[in-house]
Amino acid sequence: MKKNGFLVCLAGAVMVLASCGGNIDKNGWYTDFDAAKKAAQAKNKNILLFVNSDNDVPGSSVGVKALTESGEFTLDLEAEYACVHFAFVDMMKVMQGADMNATNAEQKAAEKARETMMKQFAIADLYTVQETPAIVLISKDGYYITSVTCDYDSSSPAGYAALVRSEEPVVTEFVKKVVKTEKGNDKARIGAIDELYESASENQRLAMVDLSRKLVKLDKKNESGLVTKHLFSIANAEAFNLITKHDFEGAVKMYVKYAADKRLNPVDSQALYFMAASVCAKSGTSDIDRIIGFLNLAIKAAPESESVSNIQSIIDSLNELQEQEEAEKLAAKASAETESEEAEVSESAEPAAEGGEQ
Repeated sequence: MKKNGFLVCLAGAVMVLASCGGNIDKNGWYTDFDAAKKAAQAKNKNILLFVNSDNDVPGSSVGVKALTESGEFTLDLEAEYACVHFAFVDMMKVMQGADMNATNAEQKAAEKARETMMKQFAIADLYTVQETPAIVLISKDGYYITSVTCDYDSSSPAGYAALVRSEEPVVTEFVKKVVKTEKGNDKARIGAIDELYESASENQRLAMVDLSRKLVKLDKKNESGLVTKHLFSIANAEAFNLITKHDFEGAVKMYVKYAADKRLNPVDSQALYFMAASVCAKSGTSDIDRIIGFLNLAIKAAPESESVSNIQSIIDSLNELQEQEEAEKLAAKASAETESEEAEVSESAEPAAEGGEQ
């Protein structure tokens, strides 16, 4: 299952998840990520996320069955991982929801299932699932650790469990780095947090937002010089969370809020204003002036940056679009007035013609 980010999938409106139900199924799989995370924290385990879909890589069905259709795999790893399964199947059916003849109860159940699936989809996107099947290992705190690569052509649950355990050195090293963020003096903790942050991809940092918040709290005077980039990360994470809930206006306001924070450097502030404009545009708004306003704030934030010329080009294009729309409105208005005048002339001429015939 290929995808290029959550917004693209929303626009296409074709990718939803189809796993629903209770917190854990008969084969030991959680379908609720939050429940799995709570269990992992309570029992000091990490989290294993397995995702499959209608668009699985050809030839992988044997492996998917081995992992999901018995409890052997989850039982083998029970002491080490809380196992979560998202099955992205029957996606179009789930998107369509209940049919027209469904009862109120059925319609509510269908909508609830769809909401649950969309939440699961956002989680899979958060952990950079780009192709299915996929196994992702996640810390008990919800931080991405690594992905497990395999061909899914084996029918042995024990073999897959062994493959997961082969990643133990990576998992152990990552957990040690997380522990460092919780111990030592403030300077040491700040350094440990930033080390984890730098080791993660941009998308993976979204799941580390609580670490960025800790750093900002520990370094109130920005003595480390790291506060700016972590504020930027917090802004992205909070906006992403709102976007997954379809709250585009909330995301726009979040970007603007952080863009105005004096602790940000000018270039990061500019980037956040630009993101506000981008999300505003993608929300389907017809308020071009508002979008242009955010873009002007972006230029004002860092007038000497390399991005200014590109931002100005976008503003110029939007201004041209506005002028074109205004011209079309005036032309349509003039045409309507002309038609109205012609109709009036025609109506006044008819009685005169009738009088001549008499």
